[in-house]
Amino acid sequence: MAKKPIFTFIGLIFKLGFLLITLYLVFHVGKYAYQYTYKIAIQPSPEQRSVRDLEVTIPKGSSTKIIAEILEEKDLIANAYVFRLKSRVEKYDGSFKPGTFILNTGMSEEEIMEILRTGGMYAEGSRFTIPEGYTTESIAKKLDKEKIVTASDFLRAVNEGDFDYDFIKKIPERNMRLEGYLFPDTYEVRSEATSEEIISKMLKRFDDIYKSEYYIRAEELGYTMDEIIIIASIIESEARREEERPTIAGVIYNRLDQNMKLQMCSSVMYALGKRKDRLLFTDLEIESPYNTYKYVGLPQGPISNPGEASIIAALYPEEHNYLFFVLKNEETGEHVFTETGEEHLKAKQKYNQKF
Repeated sequence: MAKKPIFTFIGLIFKLGFLLITLYLVFHVGKYAYQYTYKIAIQPSPEQRSVRDLEVTIPKGSSTKIIAEILEEKDLIANAYVFRLKSRVEKYDGSFKPGTFILNTGMSEEEIMEILRTGGMYAEGSRFTIPEGYTTESIAKKLDKEKIVTASDFLRAVNEGDFDYDFIKKIPERNMRLEGYLFPDTYEVRSEATSEEIISKMLKRFDDIYKSEYYIRAEELGYTMDEIIIIASIIESEARREEERPTIAGVIYNRLDQNMKLQMCSSVMYALGKRKDRLLFTDLEIESPYNTYKYVGLPQGPISNPGEASIIAALYPEEHNYLFFVLKNEETGEHVFTETGEEHLKAKQKYNQKF
């Protein structure tokens, strides 16, 4: 009979220990659940997020816990603890390989796990180059031809996609709203990349190139960012020689300052939807907000996707009194610049140019 209190005391300790363990688990599971739910609640949906490629290095010998923490720190997953649980349930735990991977913020956790398990990202990826001065439609056709995405899907994403870069808020509503902002460069994408991913990479590149000082400079000139890109797109479409970009920029600003029609052949070709060796007088009558022979001021939007050199020329134009330029040499792309209509007429006759 004397031993009963001892057994009762031991049982009480076991019960208390079990209760403490239960409370500990409830607390931490609840904590992780709260953190996970909170992160999901505050972060935008995959469709609303800008898709960014990130380089991730997984050190040799890394546990799933360490890998999950690396991914969470890179904002590739919402919660490291949940990632660990999911990898265990779906039998990925222990199969992740070390190395350097290219992952992007649009991937699901399952996609990330599969890439880390198979040990590769760009093994079957694609590389493509967009030349300076390409229009959005030209980009779409090139990507289609190279079997990266279809032209129709790319154009759909351009017009309907939701990309959360701050500068996009400064672009007025119009058809082909992203024209001018799909930065020309060489890109690498995964084999299953969507049109949205590709566009987001191009917009990210533009965002990197268009520095904060450029916004300040645009204000100094009295123009918006969008107007600067419109001017840059005209420069890109008209200039063939690097050194002439600032000079052509100066012509554009001089004509705008004098309320003259810009009369840029490249804008008419954009309105026509095709490049031509020579325009006809009937082409100049096309009804379009991009026809600078018909309307004073800048066209409604950019007429191409300019490179950095043309953007810089638009921001820092050469100061001169030129109002006209005529193509002097078809092979070299050299122009003759003149100040008066009379000089311009003589130059056109000399070099056999209509416009």
